[in-house]
Amino acid sequence: MKMHDPKSWAIIAQNVTNYALPIFEIPFNTRLKSEIISSLFEIESAKHFQSIGYNVKNAKNDHEPDLYFVDESLCVEIKVTRKKKSLKWMGNKVSKREAQFILIAWEQIDNESILYYITSTYLNKTNWTTDEYSYNASFLSWKTLENRQDILGCKDMPVRFDRNAAI
Repeated sequence: MKMHDPKSWAIIAQNVTNYALPIFEIPFNTRLKSEIISSLFEIESAKHFQSIGYNVKNAKNDHEPDLYFVDESLCVEIKVTRKKKSLKWMGNKVSKREAQFILIAWEQIDNESILYYITSTYLNKTNWTTDEYSYNASFLSWKTLENRQDILGCKDMPVRFDRNAAI
């Protein structure tokens, strides 16, 4: 399966960048930008993997996996966070499911470029830490990702994607 193929994720990231940057000309807050990037990654990754022959379904609600590879019976969750000094992905109670996770950190450089770091790992409910101040919130720290497989870039060297660049 090509789910961890860097070229596939580079194509997906470039498509996300091309859609996101014009939207980001509106001064949205970072949280909304992360939600937009997350939705775009879900849509674009499903489209990409379908285009190379996989039978993939998108989630219709929060109780379904973000991507479901039908023939492989593989559930994949996509989590997105803005790249900061300490990486932390947030989720709700439903996020704490056992699945393969694609974890994406992003940083907008300017109106023409976004940096991405993409890694993958298999997680179960015990990998998530519950936020003591919120019943629903849970988070995942980069430090706890012992068995991760970096796909594109690395924590300290993300990969830059420019608006409308060729892959």
